[in-house]
Amino acid sequence: MTVEPLKGIRIVEVTTNASGPFATGILADQGADVIRLETVGRGDPSRYVGGVRGGVTGYNAAMNRNKRSLAVDLKNPQLRPVLIELIKTADVFVQNSRPGALDRSGYGYEDLHDINPDLIYVSISGFGPDGPAAHQRVYDPVIQVTAGFAAVQGVGGKPELVKTIASDKIAALTTAQAISSALFARASGRVRGHHIEVSMLEASLQFLWPDAFWNHGFVGAEGFQPKPLLAEFYRVLATADGFVTTIVVGDEEFKGACRALELPHLLDESRYASIFERFSNYSELLVTFEGKTRILTTAEVVARMDREGVPCGKVNTLDEVIEDPRVRHAGALIEYDDPRGGRLRQTRPAAIFAGEPCTVRRPAPALGEHTDEVLKSVGCSDADIAALRAAGAIG
Repeated sequence: MTVEPLKGIRIVEVTTNASGPFATGILADQGADVIRLETVGRGDPSRYVGGVRGGVTGYNAAMNRNKRSLAVDLKNPQLRPVLIELIKTADVFVQNSRPGALDRSGYGYEDLHDINPDLIYVSISGFGPDGPAAHQRVYDPVIQVTAGFAAVQGVGGKPELVKTIASDKIAALTTAQAISSALFARASGRVRGHHIEVSMLEASLQFLWPDAFWNHGFVGAEGFQPKPLLAEFYRVLATADGFVTTIVVGDEEFKGACRALELPHLLDESRYASIFERFSNYSELLVTFEGKTRILTTAEVVARMDREGVPCGKVNTLDEVIEDPRVRHAGALIEYDDPRGGRLRQTRPAAIFAGEPCTVRRPAPALGEHTDEVLKSVGCSDADIAALRAAGAIG
């Protein structure tokens, strides 16, 4: 039997793009009833991003599976009494609008806390709730260049972006964990409802700090010895027919790599004598390694390193990821039917509880697919729903 640890928890979200939907998507996968409030007529921009079939995009299918969708106009005053009834039933409310936007619409923290004192209200922002940049419209690349991702990716050369929505996803993971903590604190009786604030900037800084900023964690220069960043150790090495990566940390791994690549003379060089010296000269070490990997096939390099207990991996193309035997053995990818998009392939929810993986209970909804269903659950009649639709309050 599938364990759904968040079954019975209701989350109402007014979020778009990635930071909010990815956070609530994790919780939906774990059993929460996530109800999306999307804009009438257009919905979340994720509905228009990525490969598409039957009006379903791969991006939206991944972000919003296991959720329900209402198409609403939050600014329509006729809708407010109905949404208030819905929010009274919610455990969590999540929004990633610019600071102040929902307050002006009457759906800020103070407004909803008065209605539902047990509500956990979550605000995700780019730069925080106030300050000189709070008003700015923010997407992932802006946070990446501000927090240091681009600088780290470009160590030794031109700054480069991480070519995925890293800051959005990091904020989402931070948010999902914070919501789980808040639910636990509430269940234990220590708190009732309260306000959680997550900024993409701070989440990214916390994520980057241990390795990307290890030369910035000491105040004052006295006695300090800076060291090369971990970014300098993260390299892809060419082989005769592709690419691999490897990293050696401990002494035994270093010795194993020297045996695997037939570089015994490196064992006698003082600059590689210990982990401390190796990490100070790692770039040169990798250049030497690559001189050997270039004349071997990818399979040969991986096999040699594996025999010596050295971490090493082939660089997969995206197509190869799908067929990788480790991915297939793990059951990391699942397939299911979408009434509009046909047969879909998605990742299985990563966390496994009590030996049973969570699964996709329902595909990502069509815009407003559950509007009538949810409104009826909070007391609306067919006539009420028709009136709201005629007024443009719902889709």
